Amino acid sequence: MAAQTEPDVAFDPGATRTAWLLFAPPFAVLALRFVLATWAESWPEAERIAFAPVLGDGSLAPDDAVGALMWQAAQPVLLTLGAVALAVLLLRAAVRAWGWRRLVPGLRALWLLLWLAAGLALLLDYFNRAALQPLPVVSASVLQARPQASSTRGPGGALAVLRLAGDVAPRRVLLPGADARALPAGRVLRLERARGRWWGEYLTGSDAPKAPRFDENTGAPRTAR
Repeated sequence: MAAQTEPDVAFDPGATRTAWLLFAPPFAVLALRFVLATWAESWPEAERIAFAPVLGDGSLAPDDAVGALMWQAAQPVLLTLGAVALAVLLLRAAVRAWGWRRLVPGLRALWLLLWLAAGLALLLDYFNRAALQPLPVVSASVLQARPQASSTRGPGGALAVLRLAGDVAPRRVLLPGADARALPAGRVLRLERARGRWWGEYLTGSDAPKAPRFDENTGAPRTAR
């Protein structure tokens, strides 16, 4: 008597399409981000100069200034969480009103559009930074500066809040390799800047003092060149 074998699992094309829909777009965007970041490694160093209006005119007490800086840094995360919570509530209300099956085609299209927008945003940012246009050198006074350690996301240095000559709102920028201890409030720096192809300003150089390096053999500090 021949041994009975278990029936083969039926192939479900719908499940395969769903898996591709869920995982292929995020993977494609991550791959695009990796490729663009690799190509951008050969570019000259440039750090984005952002507005920091929440810090006011630099007259805040140190504790208040640190709290304001942390609040400003947390705003994108809080806005993202709020948007996700709102989307979940809207989705729940839509499912109750129209049913899940009627929403599936629209959700698929929305999912693809979101990842397509993310890919386009990466490409726009890449081409915006690929054609930096030099701006005149400007002087800037330091309002605040704190050290920032290097990480996989960027170089270390001094995260400084500056007031550029002729500007009212302060700016926030990372000074790569700079020594935050040598940047007291009121110190004047010379900044080399560039403008993106379509938007944004970038720091391409400065006369900020470099942080000392430590000799690997003796452990003694030495000034970075």
